[in-house]
Amino acid sequence: MEFDWGKFVVTPLVGALVGFGVWYFQSRIDALRKEQERLHDDRRKIYSSVLEPFVRLFAGIKDQQQNKKALKQMLSFEYKRTAFEFSLIGADDVVKAFNNLMQYVYSFDADEGEKPNPSELLRLWGEFMLQIRRNVGSPKTKLRPVDMLRSQIKEIDKIIKP
Repeated sequence: MEFDWGKFVVTPLVGALVGFGVWYFQSRIDALRKEQERLHDDRRKIYSSVLEPFVRLFAGIKDQQQNKKALKQMLSFEYKRTAFEFSLIGADDVVKAFNNLMQYVYSFDADEGEKPNPSELLRLWGEFMLQIRRNVGSPKTKLRPVDMLRSQIKEIDKIIKP
């Protein structure tokens, strides 16, 4: 009876290599999952910070003091820094929706008394909120931008035609 060194050495070696490969890929998957979770948490925080002056603005729509606070906050260095960080870590569709909203706001000269069209401003705001919703946990949502505003604005259907 002859001893088969091939089976004796190759079988455990192949087993060890397969085990190492499984361990390596599992550890990589776990590391990527943890990084995605951290990024998700960071995104939620930054989204909340970017939304804050808009919430203040819409909550105090008839209160000039709240409007001034919201505009002052949007023009602050801290908010600009937050918006910059947001553009770096935000999801593509969320950043695009925010940029569209901000470009619309920037297109008006408040010194000359220009005011945005409320229905367009609210539509862009709703789209921004909808993109955040999709990014933080409801990617297959059936809601529309106007649906995101129904709880916040009493006469939304008069302002935005669904």
